Amino acid sequence: MVASELVARLGVAAAAAAVVTALWLRRPPPWFLARWMAPEVRRAASDLAFRRQELLLRPGRQPLTLCLIRHGQSQANTAQDRIVGGRDAASPLTSKGEAQAVAVGSRLAALGLRFDRVYASHAVRARRTAELACSELGLPIEAVRVEPRVVEFSQGSLELRPREEVYEEGGPVLRGIRRERMFYRPPGLSPDGDRGESQHDVELRVRAFVTELQVGLQIDGWMDRWIDRYHALYHSHATRFCDAGPIHPSIHLSIYSFI
Repeated sequence: MVASELVARLGVAAAAAAVVTALWLRRPPPWFLARWMAPEVRRAASDLAFRRQELLLRPGRQPLTLCLIRHGQSQANTAQDRIVGGRDAASPLTSKGEAQAVAVGSRLAALGLRFDRVYASHAVRARRTAELACSELGLPIEAVRVEPRVVEFSQGSLELRPREEVYEEGGPVLRGIRRERMFYRPPGLSPDGDRGESQHDVELRVRAFVTELQVGLQIDGWMDRWIDRYHALYHSHATRFCDAGPIHPSIHLSIYSFI
């Protein structure tokens, strides 16, 4: 037996032993092995890896309150029952959406909330929602910071196609979703030129942004103003994944949606 064959067999044996041990201990296997396993196992391994990293970083974290605010109704929302949605960053707010943005700003003002920072994605609908809400809060438009990582997830080449066609029973998309669950990544590029993302992809980028907010406190020198103050994020799916993913326990989430 040549050396390469022996190494290959030893590698397979080591992987099998790791899986058996993990099952016996009821613990997820290492993340680099989990990518070839069932979605449930992959998710458990990903969460465990994140928790381990979080425990290392936790001593230096500061309390944080996030207000997660969905954008108002956009033109793309009016057709969401007929076509596959997605990023479509150029889709503007409808008149109803603008009224909703004003309403959420009035509500936040009535609650007496004050914000240190306001973030919105580069999507027109999200940025405009933030601007209208900030106006009600007495904040200038310049207060809105554009953050691409909180944008809607990209559905690749599936975007703007008829829903009946894309989600046809027995078709490749539904088969992929059922097989890979949250790790299913739509194929191709969106009309905006963005690669398709899985739900897990979006969770990772939103999680990285939230982590950066906390880690960056000392860098920016405004840690003393952070405690008991608020940050606002404006988008839709990004806020859902932020809420769904495992986030540091010192973060308090408030979610406002008017659609």
